[in-house]
Amino acid sequence: MKYITKDEVRNLTGLTEVEVNDSQLERIIDDAENFVDAYTDKSCSISDSKYSKIQIATRFLAASLIYEGLPKTPENEGKAQRYHEKAKEKH
Repeated sequence: MKYITKDEVRNLTGLTEVEVNDSQLERIIDDAENFVDAYTDKSCSISDSKYSKIQIATRFLAASLIYEGLPKTPENEGKAQRYHEKAKEKH
């Protein structure tokens, strides 16, 4: 089950398709969702009481993975770590 959309991740990060193309973003979202499922040892559904928290954590995790893969610049320095920390706060 998909927890998040490309648009949600783009809104969170502010990154355009030029910076991260749709196919890269889809792979990153899949990786983030698979990680969350492995971490929670289950796939969540919309009826799960923690579904909204899972969605938020997955968005932050995907953002972290994106910034880990981008070239290091002064503008994105530390963003991967900050998004990762926010993802951990939401679980």
